Amino acid sequence: MSWAVVARKDFQDAIRSRGLIGMTVLFTLLYAGAAYLYTFIGTSDPQAASILSLINFLLLPATILVPIVGLLAGYRAVAGERETGSIKLLLGLPHTRQDVVVGKVLGRSTVVTVSTLVGFAVAAVVAVVLYGSFSVGDFVFFSLLTVVFALAFVGIGVGISAATGSTTKAVIGAFGVFGVFQFLWGQIPDLLNYAINGSYGFGGQPPEWSFLFARLNPQNAYRATVNEWVVQSPLQEAFYQQLFGGDVPLFLSPWFALAVLLLWVLVPAGLGYLAFERADL
Repeated sequence: MSWAVVARKDFQDAIRSRGLIGMTVLFTLLYAGAAYLYTFIGTSDPQAASILSLINFLLLPATILVPIVGLLAGYRAVAGERETGSIKLLLGLPHTRQDVVVGKVLGRSTVVTVSTLVGFAVAAVVAVVLYGSFSVGDFVFFSLLTVVFALAFVGIGVGISAATGSTTKAVIGAFGVFGVFQFLWGQIPDLLNYAINGSYGFGGQPPEWSFLFARLNPQNAYRATVNEWVVQSPLQEAFYQQLFGGDVPLFLSPWFALAVLLLWVLVPAGLGYLAFERADL
């Protein structure tokens, strides 16, 4: 398993470069800091605080910060090796280009997973000490969904890195993708309608395909899985039932949203590998 050797070396390099420590500190400050901060600004009574209220409090910052960390972990994975010329040495060993991409995805994913789980573990300690109640199942489920969400952006970052020849192009591409997801994705259906029909917006109920398109955004898919599986708010389900006359489309289910996250882990990395396979080094 040559890819396992690449993954192991990538993880060890992250430890030596203190990248793992940096990410762990960042996630610890985010999650544990938010768990502590919530007792001051989220509730007047710390003993009334709950894990579900903390998850609601964390969801917005996590949706923004986690993708950035995932992209930072992935964008140099292959492009950095090509820029320094070390990719030729790596491929001179018994590694194929596929081994390199798979190993890089797994190595960077391990770094992000470890740092994320450590951050959540520290946050759990804070919550146990300060909160009136602590639901282990809800907190663990939220942690695992956040890990999958982070890995989706690791896959995007490594895919872009594999498809480009320099870290400059990789970072521009990575954060260009983040900008599309964060700021432009919701406007695309309206822009398409304007291009086709000459009117911006739909005027009434948007078509079903616009809801499908929205769910393909990994940030939206992450929020959907957390809201429907962890928070379990009935408002969103009731809204969809009213909107679609009781029959909610399959693509609005949390299982579809989870599948979207997993595809974002695999598909960009696969496309990056195809470009890397054809690249002249």
